[in-house]
Amino acid sequence: MDQTLLYLSIASIVVTVVAVVLLVVVLRHLGRHRREIAALRAATEGSGARAGAGAAGDGTSADVDSAARADADPHDDSPADSIHRVAVVLNPSKFDDAEMFRTRVREVVENLGGADVEFYETTVEDPGRGQTRRALQEGADLVVAAGGDGTVRLVSSVLAGTDTRMAIIPAGTGNLLARNLDIPLEDPTAAMTAALSGEDRQIDVGWLRSGGSVSEAAASAEQIFLVIAGFGADAEMIGHTDDTLKKRLGWIAYVVGGVRTILGRSVDVMLDFPDGTRQAHKARTVLLGNVGRLPGGFVLMPEATADNGRLEIVVAGWKGAAGFSQVVTEVVNPKLVPKGKLAETTRLSTMNRYQATEVRVATTKAQPVQLDGDTDTEATHLIARIDPGVLRLRVPAGTDLDQP
Repeated sequence: MDQTLLYLSIASIVVTVVAVVLLVVVLRHLGRHRREIAALRAATEGSGARAGAGAAGDGTSADVDSAARADADPHDDSPADSIHRVAVVLNPSKFDDAEMFRTRVREVVENLGGADVEFYETTVEDPGRGQTRRALQEGADLVVAAGGDGTVRLVSSVLAGTDTRMAIIPAGTGNLLARNLDIPLEDPTAAMTAALSGEDRQIDVGWLRSGGSVSEAAASAEQIFLVIAGFGADAEMIGHTDDTLKKRLGWIAYVVGGVRTILGRSVDVMLDFPDGTRQAHKARTVLLGNVGRLPGGFVLMPEATADNGRLEIVVAGWKGAAGFSQVVTEVVNPKLVPKGKLAETTRLSTMNRYQATEVRVATTKAQPVQLDGDTDTEATHLIARIDPGVLRLRVPAGTDLDQP
């Protein structure tokens, strides 16, 4: 009987994963078509606007440049706020042809105002912070993070709290912040165009401390996260995902890596909030979110937006593959989650949600920790807080930060 249940559980999770993957493939194709239509519409409207500006003026290049600068920043058209020097912090490992990428970026910048462009390549020894500091010292007024979520995180750790603009050219596996802010994916030219012609938004950033005790966590250095931090099964999944597989399959490789984490055991977790309340749970993972949209358009955290000044906290636990399939179902389509008496007899998982400006998380057994997909430590204690509106980020014009 036990063996039969095991086979049924495995079959359940396999069917769920296959269904999710197929749905995501369809959604990605639809998203690509929408982006192509939007780009065509923007190009058409842009041509019309430039033609109108030429007719109204005397046809000189100064009139055209002035109109382009006005289009580039509809909220800030003062000379002090214009972009004169662009620094691109480039992770060359994320691009098949880094030199071609540089050429395309230079062409976009030249066509949209002619600012100076300088490239700062990351290295294994310095994956982004040192290059960003040097760019600031050399007078950059727009710093572009060209790479994956790790590059974005390290660049933002230097820029948070400054007045310098940041932009993103996504080139990683997850690109979660870019997805949540509607920054074009898989199209460096469109992303660079959005960086120059978009709008400035002040977004929140999260800060995390971790350690093997309360005192060790409190004394540790804060590390930034822009998307989701946490510990437990999510960090295990990321740690088990093969880098080669990520290059071949993209973010779907995380699904493959996650299979190994499904059958783990829940641990006792305690959450302490600033108002003095305390919540105890059995959990496989604790997630601290600044934004909540996942690849494929799935929304893990409906109340997490980049500028609401709060973290959304998700505490999830499950029993076996069948319990995990319930968690996946709740994320993909909450309407399918059983209610009432049916839920009491069939529920093999839990998912609790909270919102707070700060939270302390503790467990007795050390768990792997991840920040925006970077995993490098284990801890029993986390201390997290949100820092509201401290990062000046360029997003495409019309982006609604209130939509998860």
